[in-house]
Amino acid sequence: MNTDNIPPVSAAPVEAEQPELRRPKLNYRCVADVEPVEMKWLWPGKVPSGKLTLFAGDPGLGKSFVTIDMASRVSRGKVWPDGSENQPTGSVIFVACEDDVADTIRPRLERANADLENIYIVDGVAVDEREHGFTLDRHLPLLQKMIDKIGDVRLLVIDPISAYCGKTDTHNNSEVRGLLSPLIELAASSGVAVVAINHLTKGNGNAVYRSTGSIAFIAAARAAWNFYKNPDDNSQRLILPTKMNLAPDATGMSYSIEDGGVRWGDSPVTMTADDVQARAASASKDSTASQSALENVAAFLQEALADGPVSSKDLIADAKENSVAEKTLRRAFTWIGGKPQKESGKLEGKWFWQLPEDGPAAVEVGQDSHTSEMGNFAGFGQVPDDDTPF
Repeated sequence: MNTDNIPPVSAAPVEAEQPELRRPKLNYRCVADVEPVEMKWLWPGKVPSGKLTLFAGDPGLGKSFVTIDMASRVSRGKVWPDGSENQPTGSVIFVACEDDVADTIRPRLERANADLENIYIVDGVAVDEREHGFTLDRHLPLLQKMIDKIGDVRLLVIDPISAYCGKTDTHNNSEVRGLLSPLIELAASSGVAVVAINHLTKGNGNAVYRSTGSIAFIAAARAAWNFYKNPDDNSQRLILPTKMNLAPDATGMSYSIEDGGVRWGDSPVTMTADDVQARAASASKDSTASQSALENVAAFLQEALADGPVSSKDLIADAKENSVAEKTLRRAFTWIGGKPQKESGKLEGKWFWQLPEDGPAAVEVGQDSHTSEMGNFAGFGQVPDDDTPF
């Protein structure tokens, strides 16, 4: 057998024949080769363009009213509430499910003097002539096409973002990062400012951790603002920065809801979000202590009056000796449904306090708050006075 023309068997490894494109490569670049780009803002110092901004607050504080006001200013190129110059007119997209467009969103936009021709609402996604709800995990490419088609979109509002997360576990960091990454890319590529609305968790911990869901929400945002009631003015609301790496000197603002719209405060707010939460926590603690003290006084009265009427003069004297104000004692007496009774048969008889015939009103107190001796108010504490005339 002649083997002169038979080529030798190759000993090269199989992987050497694989296309180069199938092998992973690390992409990198030198910072010196990156051209610097000036930071762009939708609302200077407040809401950056091409980035994700998070608005978080309890229900009923007017977050949606604020986004309506912002949309109006974008649609007409009006200056911002703090006097900052706005860009030329642009379009706004709302992805909002909590308010009806016809009876709520449009009337609010009209009251805010928005140019309705520049405002768009995402209603859902049509598939085979059937409409489905829009979700960020499935339909973001359609939103990108909408932005490209409109052409001049400057603001995208998602209200609330938790309603559009689809099957994403909003408390799972990796899943939330996976959900938000394409949204952040969309914002960057289109230059649109994305404002996502979220709620606050209960409690008064560090403000940056109060946004509902995974910490990945606020980690992904380049700016975050929390909404609160003003502790010094119950009719006023505050927008305070909780994360603002792009504008370290950012200050908060105040506003109120009047005549179906936003009325902005005249001056910046220097109070921080943590300041407001610390005051709220202190007020809650004081309120709990006051309620506990009132319950203790009420429990004493229930036991002291259990066997029949007792002179109000004696009860008030005992209370004063133990640093319990008369008004506090009267407040507790009213709370348990007590009845004052004047001694019969005398023009200037003594006043007695007694429980109602059907027994004292239900008062939730612990057994350890009861006392066995009349006049023992030790540990009751001081309760804020109020006028409770009999």
